[in-house]
Amino acid sequence: MSALLQLLRTERMDGNSIVPRGVADGSAGTPRGVASVRTLYVIGQGQYEQLQRMVFSQASQCPVFAVLDGAIVDDLPPLLQRHAPDAMCLFSGDLDPMLAAAAPYLLPLAPDSGGAQLALRDGWNAHWGIVLVADPGTQAHALRAHLRRILRVVTPGGDSMLFRFYDPRAFRSVVPSFDAEQRKAFFGPIRGCYVESRDGQGVLYFARDGEAAPRVLPLAAAA
Repeated sequence: MSALLQLLRTERMDGNSIVPRGVADGSAGTPRGVASVRTLYVIGQGQYEQLQRMVFSQASQCPVFAVLDGAIVDDLPPLLQRHAPDAMCLFSGDLDPMLAAAAPYLLPLAPDSGGAQLALRDGWNAHWGIVLVADPGTQAHALRAHLRRILRVVTPGGDSMLFRFYDPRAFRSVVPSFDAEQRKAFFGPIRGCYVESRDGQGVLYFARDGEAAPRVLPLAAAA
């Protein structure tokens, strides 16, 4: 995995995270405290239901998860305690409360669950996170271990920094640039990822074993 990480061309952001160079669509992500002007495309109930049908189409065999970004979602830990108590922080150890609040969290999803509502309704098109479809039998703890291995990257200068792949803007910019070996190492037990599109009008599906470019799945117009 280290070869993959060292090949990423990165630059600093907020001292301890990275963004890809040469990105034109704001894909770096914007943690809390960084001023920006953002256009959010709120989805309707019909679009939420359509998203659920897309995401859970393989759910009888393939478990579905989301990774939500505490640097984007205000008060994410208490929100998860109420709506997705099985969520697990991707950072380990006894965290400072401020770091725990800004950390990424992995949560299992089921149709119409509290976690699904957070990831696919409340946070879709608001850059809250990404949705993962894992190989059959993949357990949450095993997936967390894999995701933790890709959290840190080594820059060309030798610095270790945080790779915020769970920000959909970073994901859709960086992941298509991977070659076949890098892609396999990055995805690991993940069959595919659903990511919001830049214009908010569709869903991007990145398949581990498919083309580098994502499949574009249109969302019906909001009622």
